[in-house]
Amino acid sequence: MKASTGNIALAWVAAIPYLFVVCWPYLSQAPVPFIGLRQLTAPLVGWPLALIALLMAIFLSLPRFLTRDRLLICAGFSLCLFLAITFYVSPVAAIPFLFIGANIIRETSAPKPSTEAREEGIA
Repeated sequence: MKASTGNIALAWVAAIPYLFVVCWPYLSQAPVPFIGLRQLTAPLVGWPLALIALLMAIFLSLPRFLTRDRLLICAGFSLCLFLAITFYVSPVAAIPFLFIGANIIRETSAPKPSTEAREEGIA
């Protein structure tokens, strides 16, 4: 089983900005320009969330290690990240993780056409 390229791209689109925002205090003396993301600069909030997002992006990018069960676990982590980021940071910053979790669940639970139906040309 493999993750869709949309989920992989979403995971990287979420992980890279999170890492950038977490590193912002070390790169600049000014506060983060986006008020909704300023909570990510708190070390006890930002670093764990950014590292988990990075690990998820790396995991989804390695198709050799993906099975249905592992993808469902990744979907659970993604939905937990959605909840944590919604409460600690901003609901808008959490949306990519909601989409990742929902897409993985939708893809893994979609019924596959049986081989007999494919051979008969029904599906």
